[in-house]
Amino acid sequence: MENEKTPKLGSLSVSENAHTFLSNLVTTNASERDSPFTSIVEAFRFAFSLGYSKNIKLSTKGITKTVSPRQFIVNEYTDILEDDLTKEYSSLGGLVSAYAEAGTKVMMDWVESGKTIMSLLDEN
Repeated sequence: MENEKTPKLGSLSVSENAHTFLSNLVTTNASERDSPFTSIVEAFRFAFSLGYSKNIKLSTKGITKTVSPRQFIVNEYTDILEDDLTKEYSSLGGLVSAYAEAGTKVMMDWVESGKTIMSLLDEN
């Protein structure tokens, strides 16, 4: 392992639109909407998992917003992601972000069709 190249960590971010959508899925005290997550990082992690499980990635375009790297420790995902690193996604953070962006798009389409986020678990 000494001679293996250590992947770059990179930063975690999603498009501004995706960030707003994920933020709206976070429970607040007065929340009665479909908001099953307790934090933006939890919603981001779910979006990443969804994109990863479907093997779909989307590059972020336009304005991006970062996600706290202290709460989503990207190097903990090295083992499952290192084979997916490419020229386009050369850092772990970039790759995780691409999966999360794609997962968020799946979630947005799902909600737009009138279904709840929790019902996604029944389908996947």
